[in-house]
Amino acid sequence: MGNKNIKPPDPPADPPKQSAKGMIQTLQEDITCSICLESFDDPVSIDCGHNFCRGCLTAHWSVPLQNGYHCPECRHPCSRERMKPDTRLKNLVEKIGQLPLPEEFEKEPEIPILLSQMGEPVQLVGLDENGNLCLDEAVLSSCLEEGQVKDSPVCLVSILGEQRRGKSFLLNFLRRRFQNLVAEDDSWMGEENDPLAGFEWRPGPTTTTKGIWIWSQPFWISTEHGKVAMFLVDTEGSMDVDRSKETGVKLSAFSMLLSSYQIFNVATTMKDTDLEYLEMFVYVAETVGRACHLRSIQHLDILVRDWFYPPIYGLQGGQKYLQDVRERLENQPNKHPRVLGTLKKTTTRCYLMPFPGKKVVVETEGTLADMDDDFRECLRDYGNDLARSAAMHVKRNWEGAALSGAQLASKIKNFSGLMRQYQFGFSSVTQLAITIHNLDTRDTLQREFADFIKEQELLSRPMVAGLRVTPSSMTKRVLEKQRELVRQCEMALQGDELDRTNVTSLLESHLQADTKDFLERYSHRYKSHALKAGIAIGVGAVGLAGGAVGAGVAAAMLAAEAIVLSTGTAATFAIGTMAGAGTFALVGGGVGAGVGSSIGERRAREAENVAEPDCENEEAEDDLSDERCLLRQ
Repeated sequence: MGNKNIKPPDPPADPPKQSAKGMIQTLQEDITCSICLESFDDPVSIDCGHNFCRGCLTAHWSVPLQNGYHCPECRHPCSRERMKPDTRLKNLVEKIGQLPLPEEFEKEPEIPILLSQMGEPVQLVGLDENGNLCLDEAVLSSCLEEGQVKDSPVCLVSILGEQRRGKSFLLNFLRRRFQNLVAEDDSWMGEENDPLAGFEWRPGPTTTTKGIWIWSQPFWISTEHGKVAMFLVDTEGSMDVDRSKETGVKLSAFSMLLSSYQIFNVATTMKDTDLEYLEMFVYVAETVGRACHLRSIQHLDILVRDWFYPPIYGLQGGQKYLQDVRERLENQPNKHPRVLGTLKKTTTRCYLMPFPGKKVVVETEGTLADMDDDFRECLRDYGNDLARSAAMHVKRNWEGAALSGAQLASKIKNFSGLMRQYQFGFSSVTQLAITIHNLDTRDTLQREFADFIKEQELLSRPMVAGLRVTPSSMTKRVLEKQRELVRQCEMALQGDELDRTNVTSLLESHLQADTKDFLERYSHRYKSHALKAGIAIGVGAVGLAGGAVGAGVAAAMLAAEAIVLSTGTAATFAIGTMAGAGTFALVGGGVGAGVGSSIGERRAREAENVAEPDCENEEAEDDLSDERCLLRQ
């Protein structure tokens, strides 16, 4: 290839990404003549700036052409007499010629891509010294509320189960699979001696994962409906002697929120302790689902690890074993009713995996070379199967609509706030369910009251409509709604008397504060409407009598506004009426002014005789006749 004004190449923008062998190959391409395809020999430069060997170019131009000489590379017209020696390029060719040839290099190890460039495990939910859940909202936002994820459907593969049973180990191989979705063979599993990295793990009895961790970057899966952002979620092991049952309950609740594809990891068989934990988990999932308006347990894989008999592994053996467990539970239908119902669903399946090998469970780096062949095959098949189906399990709300990353993040934040509002510990999963139910009931009723207040605000803003309901009538209406919601709350609450009393008190305090603010605004608005209505009546009377219209109307209106807040509604209306007619009396004179003043005074007396309680007793509230007292004058 010819070269245009060759200069020593600039250093690469990101040196670590290119080996020394690669750099030499690039330099050799830059000093190659495009005629002979060898390194430049006595390089010359021509008019267009390209470079060639002197001998190659002379031979190329040895036959004269009718239309002159042209550059062999760009066909630009050139003069044969203006071939200039390129001394700088000649020196560069000599220096590069002293470097070792690319084939003389031994095979260099590839520079690995740093894990942080592809994502890393980050803690999303932790626990403080008191055992309270701590949601890291910054981590949540960076995962679900930024970039394309915030508007894309999300799938969350979460693993849950007893401690020290290989949960993080499995997730790291799933991470390899999702990072190599195009692989059609088992090459995604890595090299034989590649150490296993990603989510923290290690063999032995000591617990590694604390709280809930999520892979910081999504794995994008293409579907016919667009791309799905897939996340891997690791949860602290259950039944840890260092953690209380209360902590396990809380983590289960968050795990449900962070899962659309749930893996329940058990060892050797589904023991009664596993069924008890699964019963608790299903109960929590259903309760959290109702509170957050989410589908509970969209898909459940029961992954039995270290299965030994019979030696039929994978989905085939798993489905047979699942049927056996269902039949056992059907003989004791009252023991684990929620588990039985869950195991009967078509969205639940079982997968059996053999013992991984002695080397893997002792001191190991999790390499493929340390695994038994049958475990390796099952691990490959499970990873391939999950990769094929994951995009079908996007997170969905109660109605079945797919949730975007931002929508799911909002629900997680709301749930975290709900948990923080409750100041007492959870003695059991039942206590958690009761607490979530009670707080959700309270929040629902508060939203209903807020909607009711908003409706009253909108109805009373126009002057005519606003004068139809007096402040005392509105007070009765709002207080009745408040009492109705408190009664609903008392009937819906669960738990002991103390729990119900606390939640009811919180609801009453909130409703009373909202009521006070609204009635103050309503009273002020009503008096303002009454003043303006009175002025309108007074002005109308003067107009009929032929009084002159003057600037005194505006002055009277301002004067009346100044004393509105210190008067009753009837007096306010009277002030407005007299302001409308009396002002024109000052400026109109004659018969018109006298008639206007007389009518204004009569309106004032009538208004003073209209007491608000009398208005409320006239007719039923359905036709709003009790609020028409001022409008009828």
